[in-house]
Amino acid sequence: MPRPWSEEEKKIIKKSLIKEGRKLFEKYGLQKTTLDEIVSAARISKGSFYRFYQSKEELYFDVLDEVEREFKEKMFNDVFKSGISRKDSFKDFLIQMIELLTTMPLYKEITSSNYELLLRKLPEETLKKHMQTDQEEISKYFSYWMDQGWMRRVDIDALNGLLLSLIHFVIHRDDFEGTNFKAATELWVDALASYLIIDETE
Repeated sequence: MPRPWSEEEKKIIKKSLIKEGRKLFEKYGLQKTTLDEIVSAARISKGSFYRFYQSKEELYFDVLDEVEREFKEKMFNDVFKSGISRKDSFKDFLIQMIELLTTMPLYKEITSSNYELLLRKLPEETLKKHMQTDQEEISKYFSYWMDQGWMRRVDIDALNGLLLSLIHFVIHRDDFEGTNFKAATELWVDALASYLIIDETE
């Protein structure tokens, strides 16, 4: 009988799964990446994989979490740039977020059908924890911007819901056949920036 892994070994294996999983998901996408490819790249057995994740979708969600952290650190910390109005800065931020969701390998394949599949495969507790952590982190930025007088004071939970609704709109972009998705997102971005952001001249 093999000896149990130490906590340090578990951390190393999980890190390897996320690293190798990210490479495969970026190259082949969620649906075309197989569990055999994942465990082979991470050099573990299928049985060992299930000690960390219940499905490849759960691993994919962890990979998305890592990418999202990189995104937040890169974009949220420098939303309001010098030499450009606050409203234009916020619009640029939202446009970059939308471009990330529609062009980055890990995100662009999350359309309505794939998104529903992903949600069905994830434990409910995992989703709840992610949503709570995500909202808490983003709320810190919103609160700071409000305290600085850069953003109109509105209910934080409502603002989180508004941002989430924009993300859902992007995810379901394939459901809007016959409409101008680009024009609709531009209108949404302009409306959000115009209402929420307090410009220097106001």
